[in-house]
Amino acid sequence: MDTQKRLKSLLLKAGLKTDEADLYIFVSENPGCSISDAYKNSGISRSSAYRAFESLRDLEILNCNSDSWKTNLQTTSLSGLIKKLEAEKRRKSRLITELKTLNTAQKLIGNSKIAGIETFEGEDVYQKYLDLSEMDFDTDLVYGDWEPFNQNESLVPLEKNFIQNRIKNGGNCVLILSGDGPNTREIIDCDFAEDRITKYRKESNAKNPVWINAFEGNNLVYIWNLDESGKTYGTLIESKPVSEFYKAFIYSQTTGK
Repeated sequence: MDTQKRLKSLLLKAGLKTDEADLYIFVSENPGCSISDAYKNSGISRSSAYRAFESLRDLEILNCNSDSWKTNLQTTSLSGLIKKLEAEKRRKSRLITELKTLNTAQKLIGNSKIAGIETFEGEDVYQKYLDLSEMDFDTDLVYGDWEPFNQNESLVPLEKNFIQNRIKNGGNCVLILSGDGPNTREIIDCDFAEDRITKYRKESNAKNPVWINAFEGNNLVYIWNLDESGKTYGTLIESKPVSEFYKAFIYSQTTGK
């Protein structure tokens, strides 16, 4: 396959329409041409050529270097298209994470209704975490591998803040760790004045780390997930069946060594 055929194939896979890919390739082979040159020589209709130009210009991979934007067309780098694809990948990654979480919840509760489900990203993940630490609850039931969530920045200050709020509001903790590391150890080694049970359990799916908080005293479950780029997303679920499932699971992990 020659370079131009390969390029057209990739442009189509990237979501460009056939007319858009054809126009981009024609201009790349004929820099300085006009829209008129394109539709007269490339087999693209006049109206399609104008629509394709607008789309390619919006992607910033085609422009013109004259006062008349219909002439002297030039291709630019494909950076604009690449940025669009990367943004779509991030959106799809987040969507996949949310769908997986919702799918798990639906499996747990069957036909029961979920009272509420919210998703968070960026700093909102951590702000919601702190908000939850200030609720009234008896015990915070925690499960997961916290270490991978520290790969971009240390969350030790956040976790210490969370624990201090928990203690201030009278909440205790059952902590089941499925992983370890320096950040985790720094938290565990702190002398927090709380009634806390800590157990280590082997991670069943280390490729998809989670950090789960369920609370005795309400029906909330807060779950952290990582996407493929290492970005943290939070999902807050309000559901008695889901909450009871995770509470029972976490309590079951306290038996044995």
